[in-house]
Amino acid sequence: MKLNNVTMKDIAEYTGVSTATVSRVLNNNYPVNIDTKKKVLDAIKELDYEPNLVARNLRSRKSNLVAIMVADIKNPYYISIANEIDYYLFKEGYNLIICSTNESIEKEQETIRMLLGKNIDAIAISPCDSKNTDLTTLINQNVPIVLIDRKIHGKDIPFVGSNNFEETYLLTEFLIKKGHERIGILNGTLNNSTGQDRFNGFKQAMKDYKLMFNEKWVFSGGFEEKKAYDELNHYLKTKNELPTALLSCNNMMTIGAMTALTENGKNIPDDISLVSFGALANQHLLSPQVACLDQDTTYIGKKVAELILNQLNNTNDQERVLIDSIFMDGNSVKEMK
Repeated sequence: MKLNNVTMKDIAEYTGVSTATVSRVLNNNYPVNIDTKKKVLDAIKELDYEPNLVARNLRSRKSNLVAIMVADIKNPYYISIANEIDYYLFKEGYNLIICSTNESIEKEQETIRMLLGKNIDAIAISPCDSKNTDLTTLINQNVPIVLIDRKIHGKDIPFVGSNNFEETYLLTEFLIKKGHERIGILNGTLNNSTGQDRFNGFKQAMKDYKLMFNEKWVFSGGFEEKKAYDELNHYLKTKNELPTALLSCNNMMTIGAMTALTENGKNIPDDISLVSFGALANQHLLSPQVACLDQDTTYIGKKVAELILNQLNNTNDQERVLIDSIFMDGNSVKEMK
């Protein structure tokens, strides 16, 4: 049996397996049952597909590998997004490589060079630095890119993430409407758009409500649990004056803050109220349950995968997608009289 312009879909239909399975047999990059593999190889030979595949691979240099590069692989936020991306890409015959930069621009650049050496087909990245992260080599080699939650200044690259300014404004406003005027903030890194937008949203809310924020209550947590713990622990051991409420700009820093407060004998919310941009893992099991913005990682991951696949299928998709977070109330905020 011979067909013209045979595709992987034709092979899949002929053998009764998925296109993902056909892809894995062709690329030999994932274990496939030996009987299934023989069936696919026999079909490829019978339908005269292999010569076309070789020619196509020589032109496109496809590896069927997609990378996701995140700031902190320990953060459940990124793990959940990566899991969702993998779900959709796997069905289309792609395998996902997960890399973590630990907020290091040097590691970020070295990892990009490594991934280019593996001939990745596309990359989803949460860049370390919105000004200094260099994606030039990826762009010059026409590697499809999708940014996760952090923008690159001056670059029109597909983006999926939260409205960090507006949502931090609303989280600050929630504290203000509970009667809090003395509010501190636990910032992430300010050299990326996420950290800067969240800080600016906090400052704008304080300004609009004619409240002054005290510089000594601006803590630098670097989006990291340990750094947030160290910063707040040092303050609690050396200073007596606390704000009545603290806004933490990501879930990992919230864990660090809760540990530091507890170790220093501070009760949430009696001594200090706490809100978090980003839900904590197993939030329902914690006490207190922290009022937070829960980012929809399922939908974020789905949209990232969709934008990657659109570009891989030669659709010029420059979409910028803002996905609303869900406010989850808890018992971590004291209402002030």
